This record gives sequence, C-alpha cells and structure tokens, in this order.
Amino acid sequence: MNNKTQFVFMSDGLFEHLTETEAYIFSFVAYFACDAAKGKIFRRTTASLSKNLGYSSNTVRSAIESLIKKSFLVRETPPARERKRLKYNYIEEVSHYLKIGSHDYAVQFADWLSIMLDQLRKGTSKEYYKSNPSEVSFFKVYVTALQSQSKKESWKRNQSRHLHKALALHGYLFNRAYWSEKHFNSHFSRSVSFLSAVFQWSPNTIRRLINTLKSLGLIKYKVDDRRILFQKVNMVEKLRQGYKQLVTQLVSRVKKVNSPPLNFKTPSTALQRPGPNATPEEHALFLSQMKAHKRV
Repeated sequence: MNNKTQFVFMSDGLFEHLTETEAYIFSFVAYFACDAAKGKIFRRTTASLSKNLGYSSNTVRSAIESLIKKSFLVRETPPARERKRLKYNYIEEVSHYLKIGSHDYAVQFADWLSIMLDQLRKGTSKEYYKSNPSEVSFFKVYVTALQSQSKKESWKRNQSRHLHKALALHGYLFNRAYWSEKHFNSHFSRSVSFLSAVFQWSPNTIRRLINTLKSLGLIKYKVDDRRILFQKVNMVEKLRQGYKQLVTQLVSRVKKVNSPPLNFKTPSTALQRPGPNATPEEHALFLSQMKAHKRV
C-alpha cells in the first residue's frame, strides 16, 4: 500500500466478530502488523486512518479501543530510540503503535494474510495454494471510493455507515463474480438469508445495500425464486456522491404500470378530510363519501 491506500483485505469471517467499522480498521492495521517486511507493527496517526478509510477521527479512536478490548489488537510501546528521534513530542502521542492481538481469529487472519503477501511477492501463489489451501478467504475492498477529495466533502453518520457496508458487500460480490466467471464461466447467486448470515446484518439491510449498489451502477441482478442472480459486478471507482434513497424491496426489473380500469374509484387519500372546525354536516358528508368508496 502506498501513501493513499487503494484497498484493504477483508474476509467474511471478520464479520462474525467485528462491526463493519472495526473490520475496516482492523484490515488496514493488519496489513502492516502481519508483515515481517514492515516490522510486524502498525505505526500511523489517527489522521492517516481517517483519510484512507473515510472515517472521522473520533470513530477511528473508538474502533481501535474496541478492537483492543476484543483482543484483536494490542498496543506496543515505541522503543526509546524512536522516541529520541522525534523532533516534536506530540507526534508520539497521536501516533498508534499496534500489533496483532491474541484473539484466535485475529491471529489466523494475520497469519494467512502474511502468507498471501509473501507468496504474491515471490510469484508462487498458484503453486503454494495447490498443496496448502487457505483457511481464510480474502477479498479486496476498494477504499479509494471512500476517500474525500477535499475537506468540504462529508457524510452524515448514517450515510457513512451505509456506504461503508455497501462497499464491503461490493468487495465480497466482486470477488465471487470474478472466480465464478474464471473457473465456472457462469454467474453466481446468493440468497438474502445467506448474505445476512455472512455479514451479520439484517435481511432488510442486505436488500437496501444491494439496491444501493444497483442504483450506483455497480451491480446488475435479477431475482430467481428466493435467490439473487448477480449478472454483473463492476469495479468501483467513487462513492462520494452517495445515494438518493434506501430501497428495501428487491425487483428484477421495473414493473409496467397499467392504465386504471374504467370503473376505477378515487382512493380515499384523494378525498378532502374536514378540518378540526368543520360542522357535523361536513363530517357526515365525508363519512358518506368514504362509504361510497368502500373505505370504511
């Protein structure tokens, strides 16, 4: 990863233990803290995490504290020689020195991520995994889509959470679509209940996320029985424009609206309800109109 991180590696198993915010922070930290070439330690500021992952500083600090409590991360005291090199003491106070914690899944995640990075550098991934199948299935989440171009760009908290979830789901779907096309030459399908179990999010949240990804032009799908057939998953570029609204219902295509029949009756919502100061006669007339339209 360079100064401006393009992606983080996540796994579906992370969401059994972490929230989406914790998963983003841990994945970013683990990339550095698992790698022997980087000293197996994460040394970055809160501002760096905020800039690369699209979170506020308070959100980053809170997530790190939560990850430490869950034993996914542990703080490391910087060596005395590093402290002496610092020109300004305040830099040490705002920097995070973190290592992988003792949680079983955190250790497993970091070990296999370290192996994957090492094999990628050597160019021996294909041969290695033939005899050593990975116990963790990684997928890339392209966080460049979350990075702001200016300080004026900001989200409300709920919008930020929704788009971070949407991007994590997109990374999972993009990875599965790639492997399905490469190895099976076909589309892949998942049920809402399956995705809900993977990410530990409610079924309605999954539906809203899928519709958001569709509205942003990142996926194409159709509903087949109770499963969603993902016909196309596009590479993500930018999400800063956000979304217009949340939609829960999954539909394969826009339904054709038929003209109303000749005996179509005006719905009750079109009737003018009497005001609070209306006379009894006006209320009686409104009630008779409701009965005429079979609304009572």
